[in-house]
Amino acid sequence: MATIKDIARTAGVGIGTVSRVLNETGYVSEETRQKVWNAVKSLQYVPNGIARALVTKRTMALGVVLHDLMNPYVPTIARGIEDEARRHGYTMMVLDTDWQLEHELRAITILRQQAVDGIILVSPANTEEMVSKCQDENIPVIVVDSGDASAISHITADHYKGARDAVAWAKKQGHTHIGFLAGPAGLRFADLRLRGYLDSMGLTDLSLEEVDQRKELPIVRAEFLFEGGRAATEALLHAHPEITCIFAGNDMSALGALQYLEQQGIAVPEQIAIIGFDDIFIASLVHPRLTTIRQPMYEIGVAAAELLMQHLSAPECPIPQRVFDLTLVVRESC
Repeated sequence: MATIKDIARTAGVGIGTVSRVLNETGYVSEETRQKVWNAVKSLQYVPNGIARALVTKRTMALGVVLHDLMNPYVPTIARGIEDEARRHGYTMMVLDTDWQLEHELRAITILRQQAVDGIILVSPANTEEMVSKCQDENIPVIVVDSGDASAISHITADHYKGARDAVAWAKKQGHTHIGFLAGPAGLRFADLRLRGYLDSMGLTDLSLEEVDQRKELPIVRAEFLFEGGRAATEALLHAHPEITCIFAGNDMSALGALQYLEQQGIAVPEQIAIIGFDDIFIASLVHPRLTTIRQPMYEIGVAAAELLMQHLSAPECPIPQRVFDLTLVVRESC
């Protein structure tokens, strides 16, 4: 097995130079750096991760806590994180929590035990508790898609405007009776989409806390699930047969709505139109193809990893944040 002495001899440099290149510490000219890496490749050198961690105080591993790997929206973000992390020499550990607080907190404990250098939380249900636990453990943390987060490094999208754009498009197509399939109550980005729908429908004085008590409203919780979308659409149309357009809080519930309507022989969009949110891959494959609000999911993942790298390199710098714009993708369903 090759050692750093072998690399130094092959590259024609000192052992200290090899160490600086491998550990990314101190200045080394680009020409010398390339010689070292060429020697590493030719000798098929495999660094001792434990020894390197003892020297650099880093394991070169990141933790990513996700809420639902079955949702196509999530793996796309994870791929963006992984690609950017790999570009910086990091590996990634992924834990799925199903939006359960117990699982979320347990995930932080597991990642701390693995001594990850930092953690990215993707759409956590219990942001404050998880961030607090990371801070208690002195683990750098980035949050993706948890709405307002002024006190932490954060990546999000303009969910409120996205929802307003969706309703505005439905109205432009002549729809006045627009139902909404809402996400889980209390989940910040789901609440922002609901708030956007309410304001666009002229319900600006209605608080989010009142929504579930107002049964006369054309709003049903679909919980961002395919089966939830089917059941919610059935309940919505039973209570509000006048509806001509359904705006779903995410594409999975929109696809559930589409399946229910097809099974009932209700033509889309001729009888009832559908608009989704996210623009997951399958949205462009179903028939009719889904009109939806597109999130740049891969780019969000890349940005989250970039932000964590910045945080690890300069933890004393001001807390960075980024908000992505969303776009309406018009297809056949509305």
